[in-house]
Amino acid sequence: MTYWDLLDLIEKAVRDRSKVLSLRRSQLVSLPHEIGQLESLEVLLLSDNWLIALPPEMVRLTCLQQLDLSDNDLASLPPEIGQLTSLRELDLSGNQLSSLSSVIARLRNLQKLDLRNNKLSALPPEIARLPDLFQIDLAGNPLKTPPMSVVKQGLPAIRNYFRGREEKSTPQWLSKLLLVGEGGVGKTSLLHRLRGEAFDPQEDTTRGVQIHAVELPHPAKPGVTMKLNAWDFGGQEIYHAIHQFFLTDRSLFFVVWNARAGYEQGKLYYWLDAINSLAPESPVLLVATWADQREPDLPLADLRRKYPQIVGQCVVSNDTGAGIDALRERIQDLAAGLPLMGEPWPAAWLSAAEAIRGMECKHITPHELSEVLSRHGVQGESQWVLSRWLHDLGDILYFQDDDELNSLVILKPQWLTHYISRVLDDDEVAEQAGVFKRAAMDRLWADIEPGMRNLFLRLMERFDLSYRTLEDKDISLVVERLALDEPAFQDRWVAARADGEANEIAMKFRLNTLPAGIPTWFIARSHRFSTGVHWRFGALFEDRGDGCCHTALARAFPHDRYVELAVRGPNPQNFFALLRDGMDETLSRFPGLKVTRTVPCPGHGSQPCPHEFDLKHLEAAVKRNPPVMELQCPVSFENVAVAQLLFGIHWSTQDAVMRRISEAQSAVVTAVEQSRREVLEELQDFRALAQREFTDAFRREQAVIDSYCPNVFVLRAGGKRRGPHALGGQSLELQLYCQEPGCWHPTGENGRYSIPQPAEWLPRVAPYVRGLVTILKTAAPFVNPGLSMVIDKAFTDEFGANIKLMEEIVKKLPDGADDMGERLARDLASHGTPRQVGGADLRAVRQLLDEVDKPHAWGGLERVLTPEGHYLWLCAEHANRYKV
Repeated sequence: MTYWDLLDLIEKAVRDRSKVLSLRRSQLVSLPHEIGQLESLEVLLLSDNWLIALPPEMVRLTCLQQLDLSDNDLASLPPEIGQLTSLRELDLSGNQLSSLSSVIARLRNLQKLDLRNNKLSALPPEIARLPDLFQIDLAGNPLKTPPMSVVKQGLPAIRNYFRGREEKSTPQWLSKLLLVGEGGVGKTSLLHRLRGEAFDPQEDTTRGVQIHAVELPHPAKPGVTMKLNAWDFGGQEIYHAIHQFFLTDRSLFFVVWNARAGYEQGKLYYWLDAINSLAPESPVLLVATWADQREPDLPLADLRRKYPQIVGQCVVSNDTGAGIDALRERIQDLAAGLPLMGEPWPAAWLSAAEAIRGMECKHITPHELSEVLSRHGVQGESQWVLSRWLHDLGDILYFQDDDELNSLVILKPQWLTHYISRVLDDDEVAEQAGVFKRAAMDRLWADIEPGMRNLFLRLMERFDLSYRTLEDKDISLVVERLALDEPAFQDRWVAARADGEANEIAMKFRLNTLPAGIPTWFIARSHRFSTGVHWRFGALFEDRGDGCCHTALARAFPHDRYVELAVRGPNPQNFFALLRDGMDETLSRFPGLKVTRTVPCPGHGSQPCPHEFDLKHLEAAVKRNPPVMELQCPVSFENVAVAQLLFGIHWSTQDAVMRRISEAQSAVVTAVEQSRREVLEELQDFRALAQREFTDAFRREQAVIDSYCPNVFVLRAGGKRRGPHALGGQSLELQLYCQEPGCWHPTGENGRYSIPQPAEWLPRVAPYVRGLVTILKTAAPFVNPGLSMVIDKAFTDEFGANIKLMEEIVKKLPDGADDMGERLARDLASHGTPRQVGGADLRAVRQLLDEVDKPHAWGGLERVLTPEGHYLWLCAEHANRYKV
């Protein structure tokens, strides 16, 4: 857009007293001072430009409520932005901001603040004083203040953190040192030397994890002693999957290797890849032991080019002590610069944390933990925040959100790993390819009470190290002890495609490294679909319906560094989407892992094709305006439809899914009895896919705004009422629904609520209700719970009446610039998924439910975390399907 075109556009907007102005993707380097003439403007969209500064005249936009400055080159904000006091939404993601001015505190009406992908190392404390702020996104920033352990807990924790700093605070000179490397290289002996202890040539091999403190003087602050909790990890390969849960970012790492054996035997590249995938921001020091017997030799320059977090190498002899003093001095310098070292903690927090760390017992109850925190002055919500912080730091294990595990607080994590290591080390479990029976549990855990044994078993399942078999709940399968060799599965896999109508969806996940736990964690996570055909690097799964079966194959190829997931069957989209979410959830545990997802070419005619399309390229094609409909296969030079490649894989094909649902619903009426069941199965699969995608989009939003509540419902007509809040002389009721994908159904009478003031509440949730009507109309349930695939006329008649009423309501509600359809389309165009939708709407739903259902009974719906990482609100019957 030329400068003169921009002036003409502004002049027209001023003349029309426009409330919305979009200048997205206009190649703007700056804004003219005339922008200040738009005094009626409420929404200004400036994303995807080249802006490096904002003109001071923007201070005159006093009516502005939404300002989108994402994906520009802003390095700072002018102080004048603090005068835009009507702002409710401010998007600054994808800029170059290294700091945020305290004037942000003047935006008293701000509700949503997006700061993703900037260069922020600190937030201003004033951000905690914004009274209406309920959503903040800080991903992709190198934050030190507040620490990431606080940021990950959300806005309430950030507020508590800054409030605590305003009180009396004390620096905490504490951080973590993690020693990793192959077994037998001398990690434990090295730690003894650092602690001033004697070398023991008969030192036993470390099993699991041992934790010891190393105290060192601060190099620049006399009188200050730094404490490093040193985690000594057993190096045997069988323990590597346990390590992944304790290798945390912003710590100091030692990669220890034996100079006598050589760096190749020390697998330095493997360990550096593991650290890079889990803790990419952490400094790494290479430490060569046994230097008295052989001079260390390794390609340090090449390693530092590939792994820039390497800060150097030290050479020691555990036997003679040579090099230990120099190593200790190097640790002092590195530890002093760690992000958490010297971090101010509220005095009460520090006192409580030190008391918890000093307790001798192995575990306590949550009530006992609360009493300890209270005695040290930590009260209310701060108890939850500090408990989560200590959990994230690895000081304790306390799964507050897990109903089966939140009855216990483990104060000594290494105590737990010791008992888990017994299982991994057991010869009987190994000989039986991972089968862990109740008798073996009683033998290996004989020195702990039976109730604790069950809890430890549940913790192994929580860590995806094992799962209880479907056939016998007294038998578990330890996935890290599965056989290395794959069983004969090919005939069964080929048979899954023998039917001419069978289809296949596949994807490869190409990785820069294949960490321990992939794919065994995925195998454990997806165990409810197990066929019993599994090995260390793969498994065969099945999802069986009435007369319909979908088969999935997951395989990892360690040397080629990729994982393959494929599903075969009549309508594989839903099962594939479910398993892919589980795979993505597994991969997300490694923040530094680089993942390239590829989709195989479907072939041309009857000829298969080896080419794989990069999923990012396919997503870019659908984001284009207009979208690119076909891409050329570089092997055959034939064009392939993008929609065909993405069907069931990408959110952009939702329309195609909806159309197929409509076609299947029509086919049910006309189909003969023989084919009717097949059509119903297809309909059920596609309905489950559409419902899962809808609830997952809003699950992500609810996580950001910390406003979890059931969010699938219908509006019903109530009795006649009078008064200014009646809608057409009739009251309204809200009926909650169970959210089991493919089986949405209403709760009982206790999940039905009268809406106190519908005329006031409905406009606040109008965008969300519009989207809900769309999904309910097309992917609506037509079965009662417990009546598998049986149409109930009374139910569908009532449901249809509710949908008709909702359609009539949304027609009367204002569209506005905040329409969810527009936001969905905008977000899809920008990101490929509906990531930022319905925040204010869902918050209004939560506020209503809080008002009408103070005990939060919510129709008996239970919030369940599925193995794929989805939170669903489910009735008791469906919730039990996800419980072991």
